[in-house]
Amino acid sequence: MTVRFQFEWIDAGPSPDKLAQVTMAALRIDVESSTITAVIDRSDRRYSETINVPLFSVAEWLVLNWFSIWHEVADAGEHSLDFESRHNLGVAGDGFALPRLLMSPASSERMNLEWESHRPQHSRVEFLEKGARSVERQQLDKELRTLIEAVLQRTQENPETKDASEELRRVWSALNNLADDEVEFSRAAALFGADPFQIEDHEAAVITEFWRSAHASVREDALAIAKGAGLSPVADWLKRAQTALAQTGQHTDWPKVRDGLPAVAPGDRPWERGYELARHARSQVKENGSPIDLQQGPAAVPHLEVSPPSIRIQGFVGDDGPACVMAPRSALGKRFIQARALGDYLGRRTAGFGLLSSLATERQAESRAFAAEFLAPSTSLRQRISAERVDSEQIDDLAREFSVATTVIEHQIRNHRLAEVVSL
Repeated sequence: MTVRFQFEWIDAGPSPDKLAQVTMAALRIDVESSTITAVIDRSDRRYSETINVPLFSVAEWLVLNWFSIWHEVADAGEHSLDFESRHNLGVAGDGFALPRLLMSPASSERMNLEWESHRPQHSRVEFLEKGARSVERQQLDKELRTLIEAVLQRTQENPETKDASEELRRVWSALNNLADDEVEFSRAAALFGADPFQIEDHEAAVITEFWRSAHASVREDALAIAKGAGLSPVADWLKRAQTALAQTGQHTDWPKVRDGLPAVAPGDRPWERGYELARHARSQVKENGSPIDLQQGPAAVPHLEVSPPSIRIQGFVGDDGPACVMAPRSALGKRFIQARALGDYLGRRTAGFGLLSSLATERQAESRAFAAEFLAPSTSLRQRISAERVDSEQIDDLAREFSVATTVIEHQIRNHRLAEVVSL
């Protein structure tokens, strides 16, 4: 997946804001085939793929939110205004219209990009594109660094802006010359939703202690989950969950099954990895597409319920099997979390525990896709759907047959394009 930030300096004419004047540019942002900066002027209906904006305000916003952009994880679905202020490029315009482009981490290798069509207030332009993709971190990092450094160089070379841009130049230099332990702390603080350079000493000490004491396999997700709940309650729950796992009697056949699974190729679509892994897992336990039993038999996934301190926490998965501790929930909800725990265990790429959550990361997306395909296989649904459309009654029937929530069936039908879902 390709992402590009292209810009060309333009003459903006005299302005009392010299930083804006000197760094005015025609900016174009592309993500693969989508041009995020595509706009139409509502006054004369002219179409353009570039916008004119002062890049100093963009560079400043990027630098001040650098660690948040790369490490603070989003919740799947809704984003808070606080989160948007650190991740949405649209807030960086300083009075100029910019696209609502949300940047947040998906994994250690990839970044999620989301953008939407909108009409900025007090602006003549309307942004036309809407979409979402994941891109390589390394490539996005290169594009953003190129923009920042071009802005700093341009302001350095201009006598009217050299002094005014000195503070941003100093901060950028400091960011790029942190010691390893400072980088690690900054990453941890950003995960928790804190500014690593504007943080109280006592909060920094709590984050540092949590980072040192929590198991390395779950501490990043745990820090992200702890926003709003507090680190101490989350740390206590993780300890209780780990103790509870030892009481599940987690001896199952799944470790042997895992050893026999073919490798699932990495890619930029985590849901496809989840689907493929689920198909392999079902074939290993000799399931032919019928509803699967997670309570007993060869596919059993042991579990216990322990109320978590945050609604973001949905389960804690063992290190040597899929046994899990989960939040109390309905029978169908419990079954889906058991399947997610199994998917997390079978798809795990490193040793250690797993933490199931509502976070918008590739690991969470993969486990959700695994659970849906493992419990309600798309091939089985296709065999049962004979028309081009399905209604709520048919979805209810399928949900009862496969012992899943109706939303699971709806998502499977839509995501695999099995039929059109219609209302009665």
